[in-house]
Amino acid sequence: MGQKTALGSLLKSIGNSGQGKVVAGWGAVPVMALVGVLLLVFLVIMLQIYNQSLLLQGFSVDWNGVN
Repeated sequence: MGQKTALGSLLKSIGNSGQGKVVAGWGAVPVMALVGVLLLVFLVIMLQIYNQSLLLQGFSVDWNGVN
């Protein structure tokens, strides 16, 4: 067994103060949902450019890497 000290008790109370507690409400869900939607839109646009269903002037998609 270890020796109990005032410093150890203080550090234990600081470190374990929020363990097992859940904040009520939605938390970061709206932010993460927005990030997910923006990522989905970005991926759909990239897929459309690659499939050439969204054409950009002066930009070609080929395996040679030449525009």
